Amino acid sequence: SSVSPESPVSPVSPVSHVSPVSSVSPVSPVSPVFPVSPVSPVSPVFPVSPVSPVSPVFPVSPVSPVSPVSPVSPVSPVSPVSHVSPVSSVSPVSPVSPVFPVSP
Repeated sequence: SSVSPESPVSPVSPVSHVSPVSSVSPVSPVSPVFPVSPVSPVSPVFPVSPVSPVSPVFPVSPVSPVSPVSPVSPVSPVSPVSHVSPVSSVSPVSPVSPVFPVSP
């Protein structure tokens, strides 16, 4: 069998023009970082109220002076013992009367 003649190669169609790359949109600028808010200043410590001064101790009232002891009145002198009157002389015992003889 005879080889059929090759059909002629169809001419390559020219490459269509590449469309140019669409221009890249510029990068959006980075939004700036928000500034950090400054630290609020520390409120000052309230000053400690000074300790109220201790009220002075009331002065002790002086002890009233002891009234002096009234002097002891002197002991009245003992009156001397009045003289003891001498014992009156004892009257002599009257003689015993004789016993009457008992009648028989």
